[in-house]
Amino acid sequence: MISILMASPTICFDRSFTEVFDDIIETLLNERARTEAEYDAFVAFGERISNQRSVSSSHPQTGTPGGVMKTPQEYAQSQTTTRLNLIRSAYEDTVMNLSFYTDEYGDSYIESICEEFGSEIATALTTPECLGPTVMKALHDRIETAKSERQSHIESCDRERDSIETAANQLIPIDEEVSALTNVSFDSQSFGALDAHHNRLSILGNHCESTAQTRQETIHQQREFYNVSQAETDVTAYFYREYDITYPILAMCSDLTARMTQFRERIEDVITDVE
Repeated sequence: MISILMASPTICFDRSFTEVFDDIIETLLNERARTEAEYDAFVAFGERISNQRSVSSSHPQTGTPGGVMKTPQEYAQSQTTTRLNLIRSAYEDTVMNLSFYTDEYGDSYIESICEEFGSEIATALTTPECLGPTVMKALHDRIETAKSERQSHIESCDRERDSIETAANQLIPIDEEVSALTNVSFDSQSFGALDAHHNRLSILGNHCESTAQTRQETIHQQREFYNVSQAETDVTAYFYREYDITYPILAMCSDLTARMTQFRERIEDVITDVE
């Protein structure tokens, strides 16, 4: 359970790249904030169940209404049921009480603990006869795993943001320079000016290609970090699964390349006419 709730943004390249990058950064900040909230919730859940005190076995066993005495087995089962209820309350008050939980996951208590802790622990947490020290140790281990997974995801958010900001610093100036060519009347320019434009576009194209290669390397590194195959969804695609485009930065590079190609071809046609 890693947070993926987003505002369903759409990558639209008739907007400036600055606006697109702002949307992407906001997506990553929201992802990071939700993951931090989940991490804190699991910390609180672990503390709650660690601080719980079982009903003391030294309590009188005749405390039921009407003075009906419980057998040791009945008393132990009653204690276990109470402990399970306390664990459930702790989970619902922490993990399932996150502001975005219902909209994002919308699952039941049993479904949630099965997803987080595995079916065996989930069964033990809903079956009094199964609860014991071994189960509680396994539960605490799984809580640590849940926290560790979220710490790793937070680190991935940070790495991704660094990569995005680097790409923004490289692509936004190129986008602005290429967009400015829309207002240039190539037909009225000299051969020298046309040649200069053509050479500049080649240089910008190389910069764009370099940015795309760097981005692909980052995606590959993220895959290696999570040890996922090509057939699996990598964390980069996971970040942007609510977008229309799975790999927005690579799409932006492709968009720029296509636009620069059109301008180069237009310039080449004009140069041919001039010659």
